[in-house]
Amino acid sequence: MKIQEVVKRTGIQKRTIYYYIDEKLIEPTSNQTNGYHDFSEEDIQKLLIIRKLRDAQLPICDIRAILQNPRTTAFYLHKQLNHLQTDLLVLQETLNNLDQFAAQFNVCKTLEQLSAQLSGTTFKPDSQKYSVHYESRDARLIAQYLWQAYIDEPMTEYRQFLWQKLMQYTLEHTQSDLKIMSQYLQYLPPEQVDAASVNQYLRSQKIIVLTEEDFPCFVEKLKTSLRLFASDAVQKEQWRLLYHPVIRPTTIFAFSASHWMLEFHPDYRKYYENIHTCCMMLKDYMSSDDGQELRLLLQDAFDGYCDFESSSYGELEIAASFQGSVYALLQPEEIRQFLCYTGTGSVTHK
Repeated sequence: MKIQEVVKRTGIQKRTIYYYIDEKLIEPTSNQTNGYHDFSEEDIQKLLIIRKLRDAQLPICDIRAILQNPRTTAFYLHKQLNHLQTDLLVLQETLNNLDQFAAQFNVCKTLEQLSAQLSGTTFKPDSQKYSVHYESRDARLIAQYLWQAYIDEPMTEYRQFLWQKLMQYTLEHTQSDLKIMSQYLQYLPPEQVDAASVNQYLRSQKIIVLTEEDFPCFVEKLKTSLRLFASDAVQKEQWRLLYHPVIRPTTIFAFSASHWMLEFHPDYRKYYENIHTCCMMLKDYMSSDDGQELRLLLQDAFDGYCDFESSSYGELEIAASFQGSVYALLQPEEIRQFLCYTGTGSVTHK
């Protein structure tokens, strides 16, 4: 279809549509004869989505990520909500400061007099103090991140009840053990979170379809991945920096909340049972004489930054899939900067 029809159906101006093409949000085909764009129904659908999200003031980079992976939409909506509310609080304080200054303002005849009056006034506050974390939104963000692979089916009344229970439980932890995880997710570049989320989803799907005959082969893959992790100095440092403030509390929380998810979605039950079985097989191997080499290798790699029992050995799966996870997105120095930003830098030291 021609661009005139697209303008009519979407209400978006022609020059704006061309801008979205330049930004590769849509990629209509071109007519080989005249060079005009030929728009499809999918292009129309994307443009309508873009228009709605732009109305909510989402930046182009976030919209691009949403179009590439709609499962991450909740993350970007959460990010935008916090951004807009922080801006609103900053604007409100700026208005209050300006109002107070204007009420006490004396007529100035010279620039020196004006400068003197302005010198003791700050109109725009430091937005950093408004970078607060809105608990209910943080709970949604964490729940979406942890269980996004299992919330794609229609909600029955019972599933809605379970989800509310899960959200309430998550909410109770957002200002304690999950606080740093929430801050970490919001600190990361959105495009990288998007990629890590896809990796997590694809790995979950592979684990869900494992059969009993597949378990030994998967355990061998776990061993290989763990050896690679143990030989990678950067990954080991990333793990140690993030373990106490982020990895351990998030892992323990997910494990403690699993009883709701086991009822919530049959695929999660398959995932949980399969990964638990494989981790237990790996545990048994590491406890044997044959597994002594791997056990000692991992003991040296983790250097005490591990608590396998509390997570039913789920930390082994996290380490095995570490390379493609959110925990590996920042370089060690960037992680240190994040920990300083949150005031938790000292937590990583023994």
